[in-house]
Amino acid sequence: MDRLIQDMDAGKIDKSVVLGVGYMPWKAYDPNSAEYVKSMVDKYPERLVGFYTGNPTGGYEEAKRLETAVTKYGLRGLKMLPSYNYVALNDRRIWPLYEACQALKVPVMVHTGWSAMPKGKMLAYDHPLYLEDVMVDFPNITVVIGHTGFMWAEEVIFFMGKFPNVWGDFAYWAEGVPLWKVAQVWSFAKKMGVMNRFIWGTDYPYVPFTNGLDLFSKVAAYTQKHELEPYITQDDQAGFFGDNAARLLGLRESVGVSNGPVAGRP
Repeated sequence: MDRLIQDMDAGKIDKSVVLGVGYMPWKAYDPNSAEYVKSMVDKYPERLVGFYTGNPTGGYEEAKRLETAVTKYGLRGLKMLPSYNYVALNDRRIWPLYEACQALKVPVMVHTGWSAMPKGKMLAYDHPLYLEDVMVDFPNITVVIGHTGFMWAEEVIFFMGKFPNVWGDFAYWAEGVPLWKVAQVWSFAKKMGVMNRFIWGTDYPYVPFTNGLDLFSKVAAYTQKHELEPYITQDDQAGFFGDNAARLLGLRESVGVSNGPVAGRP
């Protein structure tokens, strides 16, 4: 935990979202993880925001744990990895958790896009358009599409255009997505009016904070140099690095590049 804060300080990161892993095939799941996350947030309340990580097939019992995590421990959202548990995003076994998120008015972040794990899973399980069933049944839920669907980013942008309570994070993009691709996606998102719902993510500790800062801070200049319209502005980048996430999470203070971004999903 202290190493996380040291790395945040080195990267001039104001706040980070901290969460666990819910990966049942490898038994990487702790039903009491909310207590541990709360202990982290309690130690650094000005620096950390906690999310609960749930078992997507845990049904109403898991929904009750989420309720406890939010109402008793003060966690601010739910993270799930449905495909890592061999289920699609619209598997009805997840419905109790989606229902709870809507009732509790907390965002749910779900993994989408490519992943090498687990062995034998269907890539289709990660397709973000499966979330349309979720949005129809739970119209007031707030969903963060993890990785903005990676190779399905353009589809995600159209999806966000249809559903104003859907957001996209860019965790792990810094590990392989070139600058030109990020610039294209952002410019298209701005044209579609959804750039203000893009948020920075890292996948720390797998991806150092500095990687994302270096990549994403170059997008505005790239769009102007290569006449990629609409241009990304410094204000767009500031929103991406902090203010958008602060708005999503209901943080009272505004955070941005000038006083340290919000790093998602460490």
